[in-house]
Amino acid sequence: MQARRPIAARTTLALTSDAGTEPPERRDTSEGPQVARRELPVEHMRRANMELRPSEYQTLVDGHRVILTVREFEVLFTLAESEDRVLRRAAIYERVWGGEMKYRERAVDVFVRKVRIKLARVSPDWVYIHTHFGIGYRFTPERRAAETDIPPPGS
Repeated sequence: MQARRPIAARTTLALTSDAGTEPPERRDTSEGPQVARRELPVEHMRRANMELRPSEYQTLVDGHRVILTVREFEVLFTLAESEDRVLRRAAIYERVWGGEMKYRERAVDVFVRKVRIKLARVSPDWVYIHTHFGIGYRFTPERRAAETDIPPPGS
């Protein structure tokens, strides 16, 4: 039997699930099939020079708004609420997408890359998300070392 094409699979999922019954403000129409969003805490979260406002899905860095999609915000929030701990890709996927990682092994990597790019545009002197190769990611805000802070080789 021939495998379904991705668009047919998404159409079938949308038609056969109750995912389309979520209120529009709780759905993310930008990436893939519709899934209900997990409830985020209402209170704001501060990490270094970043403020996350889950009730508004807003991210501020040094007072400047960073425009993120709902999914990107949820990836960032998931990492930030586990600050200084390494989260496996599968754990991030489960918390953000609400299910077991089956077909999208690199979905987390793609969204982390998008978040990093958007954060770097607003705050190029900071690194927020660190990669742990073969495992996952860790949120630990750190200033980038200036070129003058790097000791010369051999010293």
